[in-house]
Amino acid sequence: MVLKERFGIDLGVFKESTTWKALGIGFVLFSIIGYAGLSMFDLASSSYGVDDDIRLAPDFEVETVNRSSEEGDYVDDEGWFKLSDHRGKVVVIDFMAIDCANCHLVQEHLELEKKNWDKHDGEHEIMVISIGVWYLDNGETLGMLNDTFGDPESDSHMPWVVATGAEDSVLKSDVIHSGNYNSSLDLNDGVYCLEAWVNNSEKEVSCIDIGENKNSHDNDGLTNNVDGIEISFEENSSLNFTIDTTLEGNVSWDLIEYSRGDMKEEYQLLAIPVVLVIDHEGYIVSKETSGTPTGGWDDFDSAVLAAADGDAEDMRFSLAEVDRSAGAIFAMGLLLGVLVYFSPCAFPILPGYISYYVGLGQREDELIEAGKLESRMPAHWILGGLAAFGQLTFFAIIGVIVLGLGSIINLSGFLHYFALIVAILLIVLGAFMLTGGTAHLLGFVQKLVDKYSTTEMDERFTPKRNMYLWGIGYSAASIDCTAAAVIPFIAYLAVIGGTATWTGLAGLMLSVSLLMIAVTTVVGLGQQQFITILRRSTGLIKAVGAWMMMMAGVALTFYLTQPELIASMMS
Repeated sequence: MVLKERFGIDLGVFKESTTWKALGIGFVLFSIIGYAGLSMFDLASSSYGVDDDIRLAPDFEVETVNRSSEEGDYVDDEGWFKLSDHRGKVVVIDFMAIDCANCHLVQEHLELEKKNWDKHDGEHEIMVISIGVWYLDNGETLGMLNDTFGDPESDSHMPWVVATGAEDSVLKSDVIHSGNYNSSLDLNDGVYCLEAWVNNSEKEVSCIDIGENKNSHDNDGLTNNVDGIEISFEENSSLNFTIDTTLEGNVSWDLIEYSRGDMKEEYQLLAIPVVLVIDHEGYIVSKETSGTPTGGWDDFDSAVLAAADGDAEDMRFSLAEVDRSAGAIFAMGLLLGVLVYFSPCAFPILPGYISYYVGLGQREDELIEAGKLESRMPAHWILGGLAAFGQLTFFAIIGVIVLGLGSIINLSGFLHYFALIVAILLIVLGAFMLTGGTAHLLGFVQKLVDKYSTTEMDERFTPKRNMYLWGIGYSAASIDCTAAAVIPFIAYLAVIGGTATWTGLAGLMLSVSLLMIAVTTVVGLGQQQFITILRRSTGLIKAVGAWMMMMAGVALTFYLTQPELIASMMS
């Protein structure tokens, strides 16, 4: 009785056949959607950003923790590791973060396999490097990495190279101009090398620095002299050069710019873990993006051994040049908007509420005559638009709060723990929803809505204001079911920053707005049958949704707290 009176919880639902029917439906749907989703995610993650135009993996130089035993043979005197210095080896690159649980599953597998790789009698040595890349702005210092992975007595010790990435770690070299004979070019400040050749001769290479070169990397040591070809630079605001040759044939040249790039951008590290296999000539031959791949590790491990044997040339691929994927984040926001709008916590009240307003529309003459309504009721699409504007207001406030927190604290540092809280929240909210209760996470919002709303019994009836306020209340009610998805999504936007932050929010807001306008208009046009169907099905829909929320919470909790068990099951 106490639960019923205080929270509205009714344990009697477990005596109803609909509850157990919903459990069966929910289990089947969760199993199908879960497995299909993981499979699709694995496929999409492995193939996303892959380019068939084969190019060398982006070169980079990163600072390591510089331990004498693990890094000593692979870094320079100051502890820096440069990828291109290790041509002739197979390099397994593990892009990770200290607090990334899925990354640790990758590292456990690498440690297990490294013992076999060290014994493998292939043509090329296999080496491993783990690079902290998630906190490039203010992140994982060498001290933090060494404290976590450097102690040989620790369970998290990494017996391979450990380094930290940076926003300027990638060493880029791009051909920006090509031509024949002499030329004059307008160039920005930077570091450049000019390669010139005659027919199929060896290339003469001459390099030059122009102005300030804060975002450039060194071109020292790249000069190459060829008998019979001479490059002469005349330095000013442009680049004037002449190419003299005693060789017969056509003179050709390429101008190459040497700059630095963001490791996240160049290696598509918007989500981690990412682990790559680079063969002895510097090409990518395998990629994995999960510590528990649905197909197991066999393909990845086979690629490592094939590369070590020099047999991986047919496996080569390149990473496509991508940005922050604002379009994909926008699409994610659109899909999340659908989830929010059809939230089982809020959607059941929609048909009745709109029907109520439709009924008021039929009494508008009476309300006008009584002086309660100043003018005729707004059109259905206007009412929907006002409710949508209320939703926009609510999510804009949530976005400002989360983004504000993101500017104060590093939200990504709490993602693992936040995910565990989300998992528990899913279980709790699913149980509340199944038993008819509500957690009222944002109940104070509904109180404010009720305070400033009016009814036809009040002296003045304000339908426009009511629909706007109702849109706010509807969004607040949906949070009971969708907080586990909405808040992490907005937090993720705060972490990645850039254009994607605003396009993600725009997708979420646009989706809920268009749905609110569309449904309000359809129902308002007198589709009584549509209302009846919704009313009849909401009970089963709500129960199925509740069971699936709890299943997702339990599965996520196991995934986060029992990684070894999950890894063995997936393998």
